[in-house]
Amino acid sequence: MLFDTNIVLDVLLDREPFATTVAELFSYVERGNLPGYVCATTLTTVYYLLTKGVGANRSREEA
Repeated sequence: MLFDTNIVLDVLLDREPFATTVAELFSYVERGNLPGYVCATTLTTVYYLLTKGVGANRSREEA
């Protein structure tokens, strides 16, 4: 399953109503029940947006 930037942000920023469902999908990936992927640009975009939204320190913790 390919997780796009908005899905990753939903779980990191706890954006309802999507955060709960996305967190469940991520847990399937963590347990090895579902393959999970993100694009390389998603990582840099998420870091950039988190830095602007919640600050650099929290961005480093979340990313």
